[in-house]
Amino acid sequence: MSFKKRSTANAPKIPAGSRISAYNGQLLISTGVPSLDDILGGGLPVGTVLLIQEDQHTSYAQLLLSYFLAQGVACGHHCAIASMDETPQQILDNLPWLAEQSTSSEQESKSSKQESEDDKMSIAWRYQSLKRFDTGVPARSVPAPIPQTSKQAAGAGLPEINFCDTFDLTTKIKPEALQSAKTTLINPPTCFDDQYNGDRDDYEILMEELQSVIVDGGFSSMVPVPQGTERNALRIGIQSLASPNWQCKNPQDILKVLHALRGLLRFSFGAAVITVPTYLYDAAFQRRLQHMCDAVVEIESFAGSLKHSSASYAQTYHGFFHVHKVPVLNSLLPSSTKLSVLSGDGSNNLGFKLRRKRFAIETFHLPPEGGVSTRRTEPKEEASKKEDQSKGRLVSSLASMSLDRTPKVGCGSTPSRKDPLDF
Repeated sequence: MSFKKRSTANAPKIPAGSRISAYNGQLLISTGVPSLDDILGGGLPVGTVLLIQEDQHTSYAQLLLSYFLAQGVACGHHCAIASMDETPQQILDNLPWLAEQSTSSEQESKSSKQESEDDKMSIAWRYQSLKRFDTGVPARSVPAPIPQTSKQAAGAGLPEINFCDTFDLTTKIKPEALQSAKTTLINPPTCFDDQYNGDRDDYEILMEELQSVIVDGGFSSMVPVPQGTERNALRIGIQSLASPNWQCKNPQDILKVLHALRGLLRFSFGAAVITVPTYLYDAAFQRRLQHMCDAVVEIESFAGSLKHSSASYAQTYHGFFHVHKVPVLNSLLPSSTKLSVLSGDGSNNLGFKLRRKRFAIETFHLPPEGGVSTRRTEPKEEASKKEDQSKGRLVSSLASMSLDRTPKVGCGSTPSRKDPLDF
């Protein structure tokens, strides 16, 4: 019996900017947010749909969608963008871009030093030697490079392709990156456009465009390709699906769209991130939407709540991050139960922070009682008032004792007794 050495040249190559999960062998792509990748079990599995339930008062869900698309442009993936609230070109132009490695590393070192100095315990000196409690996932400023690189990205002058990059919210995407980006902009015509057709609703046009991108673009796994060829990944980003701007014949048609999209992506090298204003619908319809998606997260900010905005933890966090559903593919249990740092134990106590340059999800915890910003010493005016009140009470009590000094004798026969013990 002879053995034949396996040739790596004929082996299928995974898309650039992706990696294989060590838990279930699923192909993963990054969402652009390291903490969100950790919650999902290392990344967003290819062939799944991630639903982000929008907040009523803020646009944090749109920010997560921009992270997802910006990571796709940086990796050289094909990005299909659809929206009716704003043009897809505006979404593409406002994407954040990569942070410089030198400045990001310096800022992270400064912030870590400042946080360590601020969080020093002043209760007892022996507690300072204990290990610090980490509430989040550190941002990977220089991720480990993937062996597969994209020739198109290298020729366009883009940086080396990584699984997850660090983005700076203060820096917009560069024009040269927009020129080399592979995008498909889906914007169904409205009643004010000449090509508008009233017989077809926006959902039908959306599904036809997505089907043509998946099948004709070569992202379907059902279409065979020559051995050794490198496939590319597809990222689908839909902003505010099922909002009032989407014209449809029946509001229940969104369930058909999600079901059809999930079936198309299950046999393709692509993943979708969809934001939906679920606050416009009742709880029963929200559960049906969650059932049609592979992963569901919800953002609840403190901006529109007087109860949370006035609390002490509102100075540290900007809102809660709820995880309703995580992807489960090729396994009985989700990979996040064993691989996730933030939600590995199944707990759902997460909060998010929006800093000047980045978005982070951390474990939510209450600040110390009293807090750092709470004033523990009373002002002089209040202290003097309390002292005067205490002196006044003491003087009144002494005066009452001096007035009540009448002799009290045994079996009180006096009619004007005041002592209740007299009889």
